[in-house]
Amino acid sequence: MKFRTVWVAVLAVATLGVTAEVTTPAQAATKVLQTKKMKKVAYKISNGYFYRNTKLTKRTHKASKYAKVNFYTYKSAKIRKSNGKKVTYYYVKNKSGKVKGWVWRGNLRKQPTYTRQKKDIVAMKRIVQGMSPDVQKGALGLFAHMNYKVAYHDGASNRDLYNVIFQMEQGADYDNSTDIQGIIKTYKLFKGRLADEKVEALNDYNDVDDVLKGRSDADLSDVAGNLVEDILFTVENMDNQGSK
Repeated sequence: MKFRTVWVAVLAVATLGVTAEVTTPAQAATKVLQTKKMKKVAYKISNGYFYRNTKLTKRTHKASKYAKVNFYTYKSAKIRKSNGKKVTYYYVKNKSGKVKGWVWRGNLRKQPTYTRQKKDIVAMKRIVQGMSPDVQKGALGLFAHMNYKVAYHDGASNRDLYNVIFQMEQGADYDNSTDIQGIIKTYKLFKGRLADEKVEALNDYNDVDDVLKGRSDADLSDVAGNLVEDILFTVENMDNQGSK
């Protein structure tokens, strides 16, 4: 009889132990403070796990298996963990929607959209199309197969905006008003991103403006050429993945 009682006690302890392992105090204390919808944005995941829900009790995927896959955000949740720390998790899916779950925001890296680069390529092509035949001959062909991911400087093919502007400099007729206007439009396209050349470029632009409006007798080819050099320096040093 005593033997049977001991085994019942052991079984009871073992059963309680299993139950405590499935539902930990930390899991029970996790609380969702806020959830909201998100704009669909591409991210890559570096570490951690995908969780089935915001209770963070069920891991569905190991993140390292999907390091090269783009995931897209749909919802966010602000969560207070058992230790009182507040964290944010995003609900993400891959393109097909087959791999999905809640992921800690700190394990996600936002992917560049290249929106600015695409707009710059379109704008520069339009500018070149309005310039003299010599500029068009040297620059227009560079837009074919131009890769927006290396829009500003592509060391592999040289089909980039730096070389478009270089061809503009080489082919420009400084006695041709359309070429001067093309240079001015190019300056205005990039002037907000001139950084170290900002002051010098503004001075060179003002010099061009003074010549055009008869306030200076400087050589237009010299001052316009200086302005193009400022733009070239800026574009050469721009971040291909930057958004500004």
